[in-house]
Formats: sequence, C-alpha cells, structure tokens
Amino acid sequence: MGQKGLHVALYGERGVGKTSLANVLSEIFHNQNLPEYRAVMINCNTEDVFDSIWRNVFRELHLALEDDASPEDVRYHLSRLDPPAIIVIDELDRVEDDDSLSLLSDTVKSLSDRAVPSTLVLVGVAGSVDELIGEHRSVERALVQVEMPRMSLSELREVLERGFGEIGLTARPTALNKITALSEGLPHFTHLLGGFASERVVADDRNEVVLADVDAAIDRAVTTHTMRSAYQTATRSTRADNLYPDVLLACALAAKDALGFFSAGAVRDPLEIVAKRRLQIPAFARHLKQFLQPERGSVLYRTGEPRRYFYRFANPLLQPYVILNGLAENRITDEEVAELQGIDFTSESPLEQRRLF
Repeated sequence: MGQKGLHVALYGERGVGKTSLANVLSEIFHNQNLPEYRAVMINCNTEDVFDSIWRNVFRELHLALEDDASPEDVRYHLSRLDPPAIIVIDELDRVEDDDSLSLLSDTVKSLSDRAVPSTLVLVGVAGSVDELIGEHRSVERALVQVEMPRMSLSELREVLERGFGEIGLTARPTALNKITALSEGLPHFTHLLGGFASERVVADDRNEVVLADVDAAIDRAVTTHTMRSAYQTATRSTRADNLYPDVLLACALAAKDALGFFSAGAVRDPLEIVAKRRLQIPAFARHLKQFLQPERGSVLYRTGEPRRYFYRFANPLLQPYVILNGLAENRITDEEVAELQGIDFTSESPLEQRRLF
C-alpha cells in the first residue's frame, strides 16, 4: 500500500469475504496511529458510471468536481491530497458500462505513471483481473493482483470460535464441525449459521452451542436466505414427482474439480442416494440442460463440448444453500452428506482439511 504507483485488485468468488477484508482495510487506515493516510470506501451499483463513481469518492474525501470526471481530473485531484488516501471501490463487478471500466483502467495507469501517492483498491466478484476490469493489459503492471480463495476448515473454525467467544459462548466440536463443513469454504455461511445458532442459545439462556442449535439454524437459514428465490425458480414444477430438486441437490453434492466443475457422470451416485433409485444420464440430462436456461434462473454454467460437458454453479452461494435446503427438507441425511463429502460431522476432533467442492 505504501509503494507509489502500485494499486490493488482484490477479486474472488461471491461470499469469500472480500467486502469484509475491504472494510478492515478501511478501518486500519482510519486508525489514529496512521495519520499519513486517510481512507474511504464506496460501493458500486448497476447504474454507476465512471463519473458517478468518482463523485461518490470525492464526496467522501470532502472534495467537489465541477465538471464530468475524467482520468486526468481524478489524477489531478488525488495528486494534491495531503495526506494521501486509500480508496476502496467495492462491488466493481456490478458496473455494467464497459466504457467506464476502460476509463477506470486509464485512471489506474495515469496514477501509476505519475507515481501519485494515493492507492486504489478495486474489489469485486471475478475469476480474474480481466473479468473485474476488462482486458486492459496496459494496467497489469500497475496492479497487485490479490485473489481471495475459499477459507480452510481450520480458518472457518477459528472464525466461529472467536465469534462465539466474544459473546461468552462455547461450542461442541460436533457443532463446529457441521457448520464449517457445510460452509464449503465460504465464510458467508459460517457467519450465517453461527449467528442463528448463537441467537437460539442466548434465547434459551444457555452458553454452549450444540448440534440441535445448528440444525435449527439450518432451518432458519434456508427460509430467509436470498438464494431461496433462485432455488425455487430452478426447481419449480407443477408435477409433485418432478426431479428438479433431486437433480440440483445431486449437482451440489457431486464430486468436483479444483475449479468447482463437475460432469454429468458425477451426478449419478449422489442422485441415487437422493432419489432412492439408480438413474442413468439420459434420465436427468434434460434437467441439467434446463438449469442452463433463463427460465430456470441459469443456475448452472456449462463448458466443453457434446459428450464432454462440464458444469458448475453460476453463483457459488447456491451450492451450499442447496445442500442446506436438502437437509432441512429431509431429502438427504447428515450421514449421507458426510459419506459423499468424506467427512464426519459427529467427530469430536477438528475436521481435517479436504479439497473444497
């Protein structure tokens, strides 16, 4: 952060904690012991363009723009800031205007070329910097690229233990194991389930989180989560015996590669457990294809070629949600999830790290 001319691109999947980290950065540089920096943070939305982004930034810096912002205007004003600023631009992936992303890239290059002391931190959901700000090769040398991976089981366990400890609670190892395993490396679900479980404990005037509290938290999470609408869109049918819920649950439980992709063949074993019968690929291939379509929310993404297609969840948050919903609806048991994922919720010892997905 202290090296002039270098800026930061922080990217990763939805739910891995990018905004939380960005908030921490902002708080750190607001600290009274760091008077040489000021810090501001703004969030982008789908209506934002280059000018509105920088008007929001300058408003936080108590500066005013008289005309529409340009990259040179931004460089001019930031070069005169004393002290310099850490400027966090969050949810950049929501900006839909390509010209604005090009102008933002030009701004990064201009700030870098002129060694302006202020630092930009660009944050958003993406699989690469190219996805975040577009394919603007000229700015790569000016950006420190930071990909946020999913968290390990031990890291998620630490999040829970610290959170419970701050409010005077402890947790049974089995409760910690179940929450961390079902979070699939996404702290979003760790916080959600941990929060709901702790509320139940406090309401009962107890001080220890147990498995029953986690189960109640799961039931509450699936009925209140924003993914509920996406799940219902994907699985809705007028036929009571339709396979959409079972196939989507099997997709969530299917063995995946390091990037989260799974084949149709990998769906067969979990689908046999969920549907209670062995189904071959032709019996559910139509369902996989339908999950790609807008009318079912395009919940899956497909790559490859015929007979060698690979699928992954378009929104990473939906995969753990589908498993939680399957547990809540008794479509699958803890033991069956544990067997498919190679874990043991009932163990009193911390879970060993496994490959995510």
